[in-house]
Amino acid sequence: MTTTIAGLLERNKAINHTPLPSIAERKGHGGAPPRTVIVTCCDPRCVPEEFFNLKAGEVVVHRNAGGNIRHALRDILILDALVKLDEIAIVHHTDCGTLRFTDEQLRTALKKQTKETHWAKIETMEFGAASGIEENLKGDLEWVHGNPLLREALKEGTQGFIFDLKSGKVEKVVI
Repeated sequence: MTTTIAGLLERNKAINHTPLPSIAERKGHGGAPPRTVIVTCCDPRCVPEEFFNLKAGEVVVHRNAGGNIRHALRDILILDALVKLDEIAIVHHTDCGTLRFTDEQLRTALKKQTKETHWAKIETMEFGAASGIEENLKGDLEWVHGNPLLREALKEGTQGFIFDLKSGKVEKVVI
């Protein structure tokens, strides 16, 4: 069964919500904002709130296709400018869909559903197709360490992990 937006709204009616503190309330009570960001895949099977047993507001979770750190950079820079982040956890996972296509295959598919006047834009896009989970993760870590926009302390606080969908284990990957 496909979950629809209407179905989600119905589910929301049954939620027993505990209000979360506003930013002002959090500051007034001496609470610090989250200083750790998890960048991970938007695959609905990859849920760091579950496999890290997180509570609401404990960390920032940024999701995109493949857990691509390059696509998360803008948001990380904003957060770092506002709250001075301490750590970034890049979490990729087994059986990722980005292993099943190339950027060129995706460009071809997009051109079939897009007007030709937009094809030049599609040609310039990078979609983050992955050739291997560990290889891609190491590439992300190297990219972070070489990025001139990130503070050195934040680069040093960046680590990479692979979440195994079958076992539920999270393993650290080093470069």
